[in-house]
Amino acid sequence: MESEKTIKNSLKKKHLKGLALDIDETISYTVLHWFEELIKHFGNPENLSAKELIAKYRYGQNVPYWQSKEALNWMENFRRTSKVHENVPLIENSNHFVIELNKIVPVVLYLTTRPKAVERGTRKWLNKHKFPNLDVIFKPNKIPTERGNEWKAKVLEGLYPEIVGIIDDNPSLVQNLSRSYKGTVFLYDNNESPRKDLNIIPCKTWEDILTKVKEVRSEIGN
Repeated sequence: MESEKTIKNSLKKKHLKGLALDIDETISYTVLHWFEELIKHFGNPENLSAKELIAKYRYGQNVPYWQSKEALNWMENFRRTSKVHENVPLIENSNHFVIELNKIVPVVLYLTTRPKAVERGTRKWLNKHKFPNLDVIFKPNKIPTERGNEWKAKVLEGLYPEIVGIIDDNPSLVQNLSRSYKGTVFLYDNNESPRKDLNIIPCKTWEDILTKVKEVRSEIGN
């Protein structure tokens, strides 16, 4: 994992520590676009809106009537199509909240389970919404989607203590962290933590993230 080592060494030389930032469902409302398209292609027998379906199931792979081979293949193609990722919706004001976050604890890296195949579209999207120009660590294309958070957890642990923690929405990342992880996870859009043995701070909104980071900034990474 040369890119992770290079980034870690660069931060170490600069005596710089900071947070990693997830992309999908943390700053990018990818799932909204995803659900809207899945409804068009594969139906919606419950007659719920895309946002209502998200509230009920959270992720497309949890919707029972979207488990056909065709639907699952569509999802995988979506994940790997760079052009699609140029135009996914922004989680409202997340770009402005990241600017405010940088005034408290620096964000120094994007860490995402998006495959390397969508790097071009992702960077265009980040630039369009004026997010900080930072390194992005993508999941290697060879790692299957279902093992994405297992891979991500290992990378996050390896980047500690230069990367003191992450802002991420997915409880699966938390479940894949080892008991020895000393960093802090600010678990966005969650009301509770799936674990009590790690430094996991649930934050329902971006306002909550700013508040919680201010409260613990002297502690994270120590």
